[in-house]
Amino acid sequence: MEMDVEGVDQISSLPDALLSRIISHLGISESIRTSILSRRWKNIWKSSSCLHFDTNFLTKSRIDIYERGASFRNYDRKRLYDEISRATGLVERVIDSHETKLVFCSISHIEDNLKSGLVERLIKNLKEKKLIEELSLVCEKLFVSDRFQCNLPPGIFFCRTLHVLELKGYRLKDASPFESCRNLVTLRLDSVNLDDKTLSRVILNCMFLEDLCLCSCTGLKKIEIHDKKLKSLKLNDLDLEGVDIEAEGLSILVLNSVSCSVNMKINTPTLLEFGFCSDGGRLQKSTQIYSRIIDLLERCCGLLLHTLSISLALDSQMEQHILDHIFRLCTHLQKLCISIPPNNTGPSDWELPYPTFMFWEKRELHDSITHSLKLVKIKGFCGKEEEIVFAKHLIRKAPMLRRFVVECGENCSETGARETLGLSLEPRASVNLSIVLKPEMLAEEFQCPQIDNATQLRSAVFFASYEHSHNM
Repeated sequence: MEMDVEGVDQISSLPDALLSRIISHLGISESIRTSILSRRWKNIWKSSSCLHFDTNFLTKSRIDIYERGASFRNYDRKRLYDEISRATGLVERVIDSHETKLVFCSISHIEDNLKSGLVERLIKNLKEKKLIEELSLVCEKLFVSDRFQCNLPPGIFFCRTLHVLELKGYRLKDASPFESCRNLVTLRLDSVNLDDKTLSRVILNCMFLEDLCLCSCTGLKKIEIHDKKLKSLKLNDLDLEGVDIEAEGLSILVLNSVSCSVNMKINTPTLLEFGFCSDGGRLQKSTQIYSRIIDLLERCCGLLLHTLSISLALDSQMEQHILDHIFRLCTHLQKLCISIPPNNTGPSDWELPYPTFMFWEKRELHDSITHSLKLVKIKGFCGKEEEIVFAKHLIRKAPMLRRFVVECGENCSETGARETLGLSLEPRASVNLSIVLKPEMLAEEFQCPQIDNATQLRSAVFFASYEHSHNM
C-alpha cells in the first residue's frame, strides 16, 4: 500500500466505485485477498464488475503433483481430479457471494464440471442473477487422453444481456447450446472441435452476430459463411480444404496461418481492414497463395481499404512486386503493417534487369503513397539492404506519413542495426513524421561513433518518443 510523507493511505481514500474498478482487473484470489486490508475493503470485491477465475486458481494442486516427478500414479490422477473439482466448486460460492451485476466473467474448469452440471448451474446463475454481458469459458485439458465434449443443454447461451461469448478447449457435438442466441454479437471459438455443419448452425442461430473469431479449431474442412450482418471475421491457425465467404457487410477480415488446399472464394465488397500472415512452417508461401490475395484486393477493396496487415519478405523480388501491386490497388491505404518472416531464406524467385535494391527506385509512385499513407509498422526488421531501401523510399516519398515504426527481429545483425539506426537521419517528405526504432538498445549498443552530439540527441528523442505514444 502506497503511503505519502504523512503516512496517509492514498489508495483507500479513493471512492468505492474506483476501487471496485481497480480490483476487477485482478484474478479472483487477489481480489478476495484485498478484503483483509481493512474493514472498508472487506466487501469491495463483491461489487467488482469483472471476475477472473484463472487457471492458477483452479490447478495449483495439479502443478504440485507434477513437481513430484516419477511418483505420479493412477491414484494421484483421481485425487487430482477431486482436488480440482473442489477448487472449481469454490467458483459457485464466490459468485453467490458477489452482490452486483457482472459485466465480465472468465472461468476455467475441467471435464468433470460439465458432467456434474456445475458449469450449467454457473451459466444459469450468471444469466439470471448477475445479468452477465461477457462470458469466457475454458475447458482445461489435464491429460493427453482427455477428450472433452460439450453436453450443455439446448439454449444455454440464450440470454437477454449476454453479448460476448468465448469458448476454449470444448468439443461441440452440435449447435444446440446456441439455440435462439439472438443477442449474441461477438463469438470467439479457440481450440474448439466442431464440424462444418455445427459451425453453420451456430452462425444461423446467432442471427445478429457481428464479430466471429475462429482460432486453432479442429474438425472443420470447409468454412462457408453467407451472412449480410457479419462485420468482422478472423480466422487463425486453421487447416482447411476450402473457404467460401459471402459477406456484404464485412469490414474486417483477418487470415492468419490459414491453409486452404482446394478453393478460396471470398466476396466482401465493403472491406476496410484486411490482414494476411503465413506462419512460414505448416503453411508455405507461394505465388498461388498471393495471387488469391491480390485477386481479393482487386475484387473487394479498391478505394475502400484503409488498413492492411500482411506477411512479406522485403528482400524477395516476388514479394516486392506484390507490395507494389498493393500500393497500386489500395488507393486510400492509410495504415500498413508488414511482418517479415523470421525464417526468410532471401530472394530466389524472379529475375530483374537491375539489382534488387533498385526495385523501388524504378517503381511508379502510386496515390496510396503520395496522398493517403499515414502509419507504417514493420516487424522483424533485420536491416538488410532491400529492407533499408524500402524504408527510405517511404520516408522520402510519403508526404502524409505521420508515424513510421521499425521493430528489429532477433536475427538483426550489428551491421543491420547500424543501418536501421541511420533511418532516423533520413530526409523526410513529411515535416510531421515521427520515426520510432525498436528496441531502444540500438541507440546504446550500435551507435555510430562519427555521429555528432546534435545528431545523437535527435536520435535519442526518437527512441524516447516511443514510450509516450500509442501503438499503431
